[in-house]
Amino acid sequence: MNALESILTIDIGTSSLKAAFIGLDYRQKAFVREVYSTDANMARQWEAALLRGVQELFEICPSAKPLAVCASANGPSMVPVGVDGEVGEPLLWHDRGTVDIEGKKSFFLPHAAFLARDFSERYRRTRFLFSAQEWLSFRLGAKPVTVLPQSGYAEYYWDDEQCALFGVDRAKFPPFVNMGEIIGVVSKEAAGRYGLTQGVPIVGAGPDFTMALIGVGAIETGVVCDRAGTSEGINMCADRETAARAVGLRTLPHVKNGLWNIGGVIPRSGALFDDFLKRNSQDGDYGEILRRIMADKQGEGFSTLETMAREVKSVLETFARNGLPIKEMRVSGGQGKSRLWNQMKADRTGCILVIPEITDGELAGDAALALTALGQTHDLEEAVSRLFRVKEVFYPHT
Repeated sequence: MNALESILTIDIGTSSLKAAFIGLDYRQKAFVREVYSTDANMARQWEAALLRGVQELFEICPSAKPLAVCASANGPSMVPVGVDGEVGEPLLWHDRGTVDIEGKKSFFLPHAAFLARDFSERYRRTRFLFSAQEWLSFRLGAKPVTVLPQSGYAEYYWDDEQCALFGVDRAKFPPFVNMGEIIGVVSKEAAGRYGLTQGVPIVGAGPDFTMALIGVGAIETGVVCDRAGTSEGINMCADRETAARAVGLRTLPHVKNGLWNIGGVIPRSGALFDDFLKRNSQDGDYGEILRRIMADKQGEGFSTLETMAREVKSVLETFARNGLPIKEMRVSGGQGKSRLWNQMKADRTGCILVIPEITDGELAGDAALALTALGQTHDLEEAVSRLFRVKEVFYPHT
């Protein structure tokens, strides 16, 4: 059997870990989603989910031969690792425990300052504070680093001035490297544990929303990504002048130098639906569940879907008030895998939804970085152009 050369791509989500083999032909060869418990140390849950996931990927595609590994994750989440290697409970992006200083830009330091203030002994014993994807990469064999989407993001992570204001030791944060760099290789221990080849390069990726932008090709002005999973973010690629005019939306540097990302966030989008399923003990095939829900227009499930659609429409209306009407979005994430929901969402928002072949944009973005790092493409733009293919388009019914 000929080896299937591929990239092992990984994304740590709020409620599950996703992983895939993406081949050198730019197509997804195998995909898994591993749900984890929130009742134990989340870092260990992520690692256990990766172990299950990789085993399942090899069962689906036994001839796969990963040439590189690239992992992304939700953020700003942080994992404290002690001087003795002990892994503390992660500080998750949606945790309420933060210390905020008005006007400061860092997304990470409020969490680190909370650790220093409320868990001082654990903070004292901490050697490194990793972002989630860098911790997982570190466990696979990477160097201790922090991967910046691009240099303009440094102040949104940490700098000397902000560390001093928050009372946090900057030495606890690994040094910055650029996204797309090879940050290490798979160690002998990790190779044995996961069935990978020792010495395979590990490529540094950014947080999930930046990787989704890359994965769906939202790297040109005007292209919009709807990253729709447990949480949801609508992100438009824009020039500096357009971004400067946006009010009521979050503006950040884009992964592509010279461009900006304008975003609206819905923190509990898909989580609303998951909560409904748990309350009503609904499990099984999602397609069948949605068919039942949509047949009962007066039921709680249908009302939940209506609420989700209204929240998306509200964000789109905010864009429109800024003179940025959105007519079409490229969808990334689990919500994009339901044809019934895609059509309802298009109908309720009046927006065209484009579904890529690789629906999880974070994984496609990871693959784009790794393929570029390996020299399989001339640059990131070429990798994106080859990875992004349209699977289906949903038009609003008038």
